[in-house]
Amino acid sequence: MFSQSRFRFPTRALLPLVLLAFVAACSSDEGPPPGCPVTNFVNDLDHVTVFTDNTVGDLTDVRFDAQLTSLSATCNFESDELALDIAFQIIAARGPAKKDSQAAVTYFIAIADETGAVIAKQTFDNTLPFKGNLRRVAIKDEFEPTIPYPADRNILNDYRVLIGFQLTPEQLTYNRSRRR
Repeated sequence: MFSQSRFRFPTRALLPLVLLAFVAACSSDEGPPPGCPVTNFVNDLDHVTVFTDNTVGDLTDVRFDAQLTSLSATCNFESDELALDIAFQIIAARGPAKKDSQAAVTYFIAIADETGAVIAKQTFDNTLPFKGNLRRVAIKDEFEPTIPYPADRNILNDYRVLIGFQLTPEQLTYNRSRRR
């Protein structure tokens, strides 16, 4: 289950996700706590450039640019699940074509199992306000995803928590062309 910090968005309800049945199977063995899944931003999905008309164009057509930064993640081993505390920052820069006072972004948090298959994913929308003449803005977002213990808790070492912007195919192509 994913939930954003209650202090940031008090009106948002918990956003439950259903994990696959084998992930929810809990072991009755009490042993040492399992490892913490690796949490990171997905290459090519950690940055988004939004152009006018939502098409990739000239740099003068950039409405805003946003990137994910400052990731932190800690694990808390509860009796029946692994609870993570994840925080990161989103920084947006106003582009030359930006006419309104906010940048709307969509990003996701996903959990991949030991095989690399995504077993849970949730998208989130957020708005970064450009107040006055500000050219850059930043917000911090916090989440508390949980993972029910699988039968073999040690495979949690091989799980990954992935974070990135939800991009269009054109935005992804643009990001990949910039990295060359």
